[in-house]
Amino acid sequence: MQKIEVISLIDDSKKVIDFLQRKGVVELSKHEVPQGMSSLDTAYSVTQLEKSLETARQARETVETYSEHKSSMLDSFKPPKELELSKFLDLADDADMTMALCYDILELQKNISQAKVDIVRLETVNSSLAVWEKLDIPLKCKPTKYVTAFAGTFPDRQTDETIKTKLAELLPEIETIETEVVYSSDMQSCAAIICMRSDAEKVLEALRSLGFVRPSELPDRPVKEIIGENTDKIENLKKETEENRSKIAELSSKIYEISFLIDYLTLRIDKYEALKKISVTNRIFYLSGYVPEKYSDKVVKQLEEKYSCAVLTSEPDDEEDIPVLLENNSFAAPVEGITEMYSLPGKNDIDPNAIMGFFYYLFFGMMFSDAGYGLLMVLGTLFVLLKCKPEGNKRKTVLMYMYCGISTMFWGIMFGSFFGDLINTVRVNYLNLPEMRLYLWLNPQGDDLMITMLWCFLFGIIHLFAGVAIKGYMTWKQGDKLGAIFDVASIYLAVGGVAPICAGMIVDVPKSITDIGKYCSLVGVILIILTAGRASKNIVGKLGSGLYALYNVISGYLSDILSYSRLLALGLVTGIIGNVVNMMGTLPENTVVKTLLFVVVFIVGHAINFGINIIGAYVHTNRLQYVEFFSRFYEGGGTAFNPLKVNSKSFKLKEENNNG
Repeated sequence: MQKIEVISLIDDSKKVIDFLQRKGVVELSKHEVPQGMSSLDTAYSVTQLEKSLETARQARETVETYSEHKSSMLDSFKPPKELELSKFLDLADDADMTMALCYDILELQKNISQAKVDIVRLETVNSSLAVWEKLDIPLKCKPTKYVTAFAGTFPDRQTDETIKTKLAELLPEIETIETEVVYSSDMQSCAAIICMRSDAEKVLEALRSLGFVRPSELPDRPVKEIIGENTDKIENLKKETEENRSKIAELSSKIYEISFLIDYLTLRIDKYEALKKISVTNRIFYLSGYVPEKYSDKVVKQLEEKYSCAVLTSEPDDEEDIPVLLENNSFAAPVEGITEMYSLPGKNDIDPNAIMGFFYYLFFGMMFSDAGYGLLMVLGTLFVLLKCKPEGNKRKTVLMYMYCGISTMFWGIMFGSFFGDLINTVRVNYLNLPEMRLYLWLNPQGDDLMITMLWCFLFGIIHLFAGVAIKGYMTWKQGDKLGAIFDVASIYLAVGGVAPICAGMIVDVPKSITDIGKYCSLVGVILIILTAGRASKNIVGKLGSGLYALYNVISGYLSDILSYSRLLALGLVTGIIGNVVNMMGTLPENTVVKTLLFVVVFIVGHAINFGINIIGAYVHTNRLQYVEFFSRFYEGGGTAFNPLKVNSKSFKLKEENNNG
């Protein structure tokens, strides 16, 4: 990584920033503002652009909701459309029109949302009024000169007869009372009471004693008329909603333009954020940043040819926070994302992906260890690679799972698992043939369980030793060559010497090998005690530090090596569940029923087993790298290289002679 500094005319500032953004290989960095210059404040512009960006995103989401064409999962792997700079500029000129279209879409969606609210409100009103629909007079009926009417509810079931009977008992002196019950249930009865105006107060008081309650709001028109009007309004609102839905659906043809607008606004936001990092006067501007060494000469040449500017590149100081750009071959690059999730390499670290990649694929395959599942992974990833041609990080992810699938196939063959014991299940239940040996090397589900576990521990020791070797290499590069030799050799001798002794507890190990192991282990222990505390200034401190280091080696490496038993455990789980699925599918005696059940159970059971255990293999493989491997040498803490570039999901700029 090299540091780059550019000084140019202020009139060319936009062109230079645009050029750097199209190249996408220069990360602008903040710097101390030189004397006589000032920095730009673009916060307001960024805020306005972010509001427009959110509007455009909401509009696209709305259109996609109502669009008949739904994008598939495979579409997400396809690379963006290639776009020439001239076409990009044409679409950029239409950005205001597309923005206006986004506002129209959101207005249509707002109308749809409001219509839904109005429909619910009107339906609620109709529902509450439905009990009065049979009443042919307004609930709010004005009294005449001689007659008045009350409309209300009783808290129980009532009839005209029961109401009149109770009123007669309460008001025997009043003879002229008419009732009409329009709705009745165990919980409520709705009724209208008509009496002489002179008796109104007595009748209302008697009704209240019976639990009669008048509605708080009474319409002054017949309820049936109101319900009819509301029903017509609901139908009109539904019609308007469908029309608005259709209008939005018709605009699905504009999704690309809206997606371009989103990316265009993102580009402008990135540009204005970059402008915060430059210093300006009335005549010139200055910027600094970082550029990968392999792009440095070309960028400098093009800048000087295209613009009136001075460009200087130099090696950054050791004190600077230099951004990290990982660069690996096609085998190691797919696991870069795994390392990035943990932490990027720090200043004193090396890129671990080349070594980690080998172990990552190895351990993933051992944990998943089913040739059938591995075959599905390989075929699926190959299909995506050939059909969609993904680029960038998406391609790396697909390649990672393809390599993991190849490893899974390999270990499935070694351990004899192809969709569990599918081969023997078919042989015994459908071909009437005896079972055959499925495994090529070991049978973890049979007599080779403990042997397989020892191999897992051996792979774990090799994995840990690789981390120790890297630490030794880094120590050597830092100038402490003797320390590198002592730290690596002592661990190798101590742990490597104990390994055959421990293995002898499970399998027969030749005495000559265990004797050699004892002496190697003893030498390793002595080296640890004598050299681990070499940084201490006195003999007591050196000895104490050495003993403490020995304790850490014993406890740390013991627990770390034992953790590699997960290689066996997860592999067993995958295979055993697969076997159980196959057994469940062949339980019936009838061949036809057995076949039908087997097909269903096979598809569902193995799909579940695949889904659960691929997640388990992924998580635990990551853990082995993060906890066991990285802890030996890796510090991390690096900052990702984040160049000013065209962050676009809908297009990528095509290289042209006129754009550098």
